[in-house]
Amino acid sequence: MKKIFLPALLIALLAGGNLYAQVSGGVRLGGNLANLKWSADDFSQTDDSKFGPLVGVYLTAMFSDQFGIQPELAYSSMGSKDGDDKVKLGYIALPVLLRYQVVEHVHILVGPQASFLLSANYEEDGEDTDIKDDVKGLDFSGVFGVGADIQRFNIGVRYALGLSNISDIDESFEIKSRAFQIVIGYQLFGN
Repeated sequence: MKKIFLPALLIALLAGGNLYAQVSGGVRLGGNLANLKWSADDFSQTDDSKFGPLVGVYLTAMFSDQFGIQPELAYSSMGSKDGDDKVKLGYIALPVLLRYQVVEHVHILVGPQASFLLSANYEEDGEDTDIKDDVKGLDFSGVFGVGADIQRFNIGVRYALGLSNISDIDESFEIKSRAFQIVIGYQLFGN
C-alpha cells in the first residue's frame, strides 16, 4: 500500500489545480572527493580523500518562487585511500533535498540521502579484494550545498556527511563516509 500511496500522493500534489508547481529535470555529472573516518574504543583515523565519479538524474519541483524539493538518483563512487591502498565503494545514492531559491539563479539544498551498496573493494599493490561482506548495504547521510542555474545548465557544490556506521566487521568498530561533491547538470525538460 505504501508503495502505491507515496507516488500517487506526489502525482496528485504536482497535478493539483490550486498548487503552483514548476517541474524540471535533467542529467548530472560530477565527482566526489570522498574519505572514511575509522574509529574504535581509543582509536580514530581519517584517511586521505579519493576522487570518484558521480553520475545521475534529478527532478526539481518548485512549489513556490522560493521553495521546492529535488529528488535525485545517482551512481556515486565513495571510499578513501591510505598511501597507495584504496577502499573503493560504489553506491546508488538517493538524496531527497529541500530546495530554497535564495535569489533568481542561486539556491541552497539540504536533506537526507540513502545510499545502497553495489560494490566494495580494497585495492592493495594494484590488486582488488572484495570486501562487500565487511560493509553494510545501506548508508544514510545528510547533504547540504549551494548551486546556481545558468540557462539550461546548473552547477553545485555539496557536502555529504555520513550519519550511519557502514562497518559490518565488529560492533565496536565504526566507519563513516564523507564526501565533498562538485556537480554540473543539464536541464532536459521544464522551465
